[in-house]
Amino acid sequence: MLEMFLFVNPLGAQCRQAEAAVFRLQQESRQKVDLHVAMLLNFQVITDILTHHHQDPKDLNLRNLVNDAAYQVALDFKAAQLQGNQKARQLLLGEQEMFNDGNFTYDPAFAMALVSGYHLNQAAFLDDRQRLATTRCLDSDQHMAQEMGVTQAPDVVVFDTASLDAGVKLGNTRNYQRLKAVCEKLAEPTSPSMLHVL
Repeated sequence: MLEMFLFVNPLGAQCRQAEAAVFRLQQESRQKVDLHVAMLLNFQVITDILTHHHQDPKDLNLRNLVNDAAYQVALDFKAAQLQGNQKARQLLLGEQEMFNDGNFTYDPAFAMALVSGYHLNQAAFLDDRQRLATTRCLDSDQHMAQEMGVTQAPDVVVFDTASLDAGVKLGNTRNYQRLKAVCEKLAEPTSPSMLHVL
């Protein structure tokens, strides 16, 4: 079995291709793929978002707006995860559409329309979201990213659970064929132990 950690930028248009490649691999792989999606929120991610949208990464007001929007989307994702990973992934992909035009204002009405559209229990979602907002629910994702050497999103780390020391940090994986080839190689019985950046 492969254990895969996908680190994403909550607002990331550039993350969608990596997300699609990983979700496709999970569905099409002959071997079981245990997927963990983690939100990456750090200084570099916010800078990357602003740079991608041709905005000034030194504008503190804009950085705060982007950071807040990213936090809100990450919080929504975590709350939705309590109702199922697939629904949470659908919600994440839908909410990322909010920011396509470079507007970084989080829209709670848009988010709730998606919650309803993806058939999440709204009352439970709101309760979970409120509870998670008072905890440090995103800290575990940030700690895991730090342990795995992940600083930018998207990034994928894959382990073969049959050999706990066999793992690969793939970096920005937008190409499905590349991801599939690496995972197949990792799953080979003769695959050497590795943990490196490709």
